[in-house]
Amino acid sequence: MGRQIWARLNKYQDQDIQKDIKSFFQDEHHWAYQYGGPSKCRVNSPYHRKQIKVLFEERYPHWATHRNVDFLIKEGFLKGKDEGIAKFVYRSDVRYILREINKRKKIIQRYSDTGFDRAIGRHAETLFSYMLRLNDFKIVKRHTNKYKGRQWQETKHDLDFIIEKDGITYGVEVKNTLPYVEKEEFDIKLKMCGYLDIVPLWILRNAPGAQFEQIKAVNGFILKFKSWIFPLGQEPLAREIWDLMRIPVAIWEEAPKKLENVFLRQHCLRISQKGLKKL
Repeated sequence: MGRQIWARLNKYQDQDIQKDIKSFFQDEHHWAYQYGGPSKCRVNSPYHRKQIKVLFEERYPHWATHRNVDFLIKEGFLKGKDEGIAKFVYRSDVRYILREINKRKKIIQRYSDTGFDRAIGRHAETLFSYMLRLNDFKIVKRHTNKYKGRQWQETKHDLDFIIEKDGITYGVEVKNTLPYVEKEEFDIKLKMCGYLDIVPLWILRNAPGAQFEQIKAVNGFILKFKSWIFPLGQEPLAREIWDLMRIPVAIWEEAPKKLENVFLRQHCLRISQKGLKKL
């Protein structure tokens, strides 16, 4: 279903995406270099696959960027180098690239550590559970697949939270990752919410347009926070990631008010759709 929706939403042909990626590796004034502060990312720099997907994700879904990078490697415009921990690409006429790749590998090794990955996942869950409780949402259960006598048994998946307020119950999933939620997991958890008769609420760094459409079709919604969220104390690593990768990282002690307001507007919309009164 997701790819069918993507086909309908697609505004760009592969040739357009290839042209844009080529420009990124040739033109220092490319749009992807213009947002945020200065960094050491240049047209001659190496970029790892996940990084390129994030840099282009506001225009193209990750799989479209991935497919067209593959094409440009086969065409000979780009070269690929698999370093185990990450797959890098760079313009094929760039020489002496290994030193720059090694700088980036050291950073990737730091944030790919299993303990660090779990820590930033828990940090995001803590931030958003606090935001929910601050706005008087009751967290009924955590890490569960049960609600009001019903239990999801088709798979072993569960939801991060089930919350209630104003006569509406949400199944909440929080993901603080660079890649999208895998399509299989996304579809299963939507189905789980349908079975439990609750509204799906995904709080994600980002998602493709297809997934926004999928969840909207079942009256759920995605709350997108875009930046990768790190806890206090990780400022040096966040600066290094931006400097060498231009991946947006935010150090948050709490969810921004703007994001909170987006969520509350969506909640109020669902109250009005059900003809309920706000408590």
